[in-house]
Amino acid sequence: MKQLHEFDPFVIRRLIENEGWEKPLADVRRVQLTPRQQVVFWGLRIYVAVMTAVVVWAFLHGATG
Repeated sequence: MKQLHEFDPFVIRRLIENEGWEKPLADVRRVQLTPRQQVVFWGLRIYVAVMTAVVVWAFLHGATG
C-alpha cells in the first residue's frame, strides 16, 4: 500500500476537488425533539440507570456470596 507522500500532489488535489473536501462543512444545529422523543430518551436514561444498578447489585451480591 502506498503512503500519502508517495502519491503525485496533482492526483491528490484532483481527488480532493472531485470529492468536495475543500468545501466547508454544513452548520450543525440542535434539533428540537418532540415531547414523545423526549419521553423515549428519558425512558432510555432511566433504563440504563436501573440496569447499571442491577449489575452493580448482582456483582456485589456475587462477590460476597
